[in-house]
Amino acid sequence: MGDIKRILLTADVATPPLNRRLVIELCENVHIHYRNLRIEMPKQEFLMIMAAVKAIDENAVREFKYGPSAFKAIPEMILSEQTPFDRRLQVEEQRDGTIHIHYRNMRLEV
Repeated sequence: MGDIKRILLTADVATPPLNRRLVIELCENVHIHYRNLRIEMPKQEFLMIMAAVKAIDENAVREFKYGPSAFKAIPEMILSEQTPFDRRLQVEEQRDGTIHIHYRNMRLEV
């Protein structure tokens, strides 16, 4: 959902590897892998998000009337402006042939 001014690029792409996974890793911080996206966050922020998700009424999600002009924020939280990697932008070629694009606390695998 967004307010598109113009589309800068549109293309068909092959299905990326690892496209069917959801995993949460506890390591130097918390990593949430969802399809080909990884989001890193401190433990305290993850616990805050986890508590907020637990509080969501499942029926509110099931029964919501989805559509182009429909919108409901559940939950709405204000997080810290800081991320563990505020200034990072890095593009990496991996040995397996994939590309990692790191932007702040996100990693996209293509």
